[in-house]
Amino acid sequence: MNLLLNDDKNFAKGTISFPATKRFDVLVAGGGLAGFAAAVSAARNGASVCLIERTQTIGGTATAGLMNLFYAPYNGLTGIGKELFERLVAKKAAIPDETVPFDIEQCTLEMFDMLQEAGVRLLLDTWVVDVIRDNADIAGVCTLNKSGFSAILACRIVDASGDGDVCAAADYAYMMGRESDQMMRPMTLLFSIGGIDVNRLVSYVQENPSQFAPDPNQCIVNMELGELRIFGFFDLVRKARENGDLDDTFHYFRIESIFADKGIGTVNTIRIYKVDGTSGDDISAAVISARKQQKQLLKFMRSYIPGLENCYLLTSAQSIGVRDSRRIVGEYKMTEDDITDQVVFTDCIGIGKNRQVLGFKGEGHSPDGGEGSEKDTVIREAIADYVEYQIPYRILIPKDSKRILVAGKIVSCDIMANKHLRNQPPCMITGEAAGAAAALSVSSGVNVGDIDIRRLQVMLGIDPTLI
Repeated sequence: MNLLLNDDKNFAKGTISFPATKRFDVLVAGGGLAGFAAAVSAARNGASVCLIERTQTIGGTATAGLMNLFYAPYNGLTGIGKELFERLVAKKAAIPDETVPFDIEQCTLEMFDMLQEAGVRLLLDTWVVDVIRDNADIAGVCTLNKSGFSAILACRIVDASGDGDVCAAADYAYMMGRESDQMMRPMTLLFSIGGIDVNRLVSYVQENPSQFAPDPNQCIVNMELGELRIFGFFDLVRKARENGDLDDTFHYFRIESIFADKGIGTVNTIRIYKVDGTSGDDISAAVISARKQQKQLLKFMRSYIPGLENCYLLTSAQSIGVRDSRRIVGEYKMTEDDITDQVVFTDCIGIGKNRQVLGFKGEGHSPDGGEGSEKDTVIREAIADYVEYQIPYRILIPKDSKRILVAGKIVSCDIMANKHLRNQPPCMITGEAAGAAAALSVSSGVNVGDIDIRRLQVMLGIDPTLI
């Protein structure tokens, strides 16, 4: 394909012609946990499935993004998520407790195995760049990889891209950020460190309880199981700021998924504000800013934190963590009131289970900054609630969609419900449901909004007494 420079000094892309070499029942865009679950679910329910992922691995934020913390009690896991983590626990690659930290490489291997066992066709290192229309409907996607452009046709599409890229290309309406001003949560670059003196670190935490978040289910020190997740070091961070060793944006230090026997852990402290995850320029600027913060944090850890004097950088995330961007306008918009009121949905496709501080004061990653500061009651004071809530099928359907479903953090909800639904366990729930629904839609010959909900619920193992 050639680009032509016209008289207005703009580049014009001419008509592109290339064959549609691949056809599938279900196409899944995005190989994070939601897309992984969608692809496995659709394939297990009889569909031919293609999973397209822009990186060269599977798992998204959980693997390439280094977020190796499932953030839900192990005994509350269901479906494909439960199956994956049972496999990891059996290999001693996950800790079956309150937050379920896991070994990233073993998790990646298990997901590749499950996809191959289900017969999913994988296209890695491949971007979805546009949609293909068949009259008014979406018939497939245009992709780009080392082989160039190609067309992939599909009867149904699951957008699990994390940013709603397919839906945006198909002109479906979406929301972004906070309803009042469209400001979005900060981005994060996670990185792991080695060389942790775990006993020295834990001793400091136990001897200085006022310097750490008070919630025992969020700030966890369980040496018996080897589960460590630590928020705080408030005075040490303040001292480093006063000494000019940390920027004013830092108010606490957060390290989690600490494997005590290996002396390694994941640092989740970098925050980049006022950036848009759908902007290429913003993502580039965020990565540069994150690397500067990372250098500061490495020096801070070695100079200030007992037990981290000899720590070293082990690895950094392959991609920056985007907490929220587009959320699709769907057939129903879920709210946090639905969660707190425990609304019963006749089209329930799964039960979310996690710990969260409810309400606007419960935003742990405010777009306004100040995370971990004395004004941040979520970190400094709150004890999170254990919540269980039903997730309705309609939030997976873009408004008036016939062939496209969504899964993961882009489902239709307000910003506060998104605080719950963007986490990994609900992403796998919505992914599994979207994959099964797409397969059912194809086999039944009906649009995604017209499937037999009860059949879908049976496929997902939903207890009928709940609804």
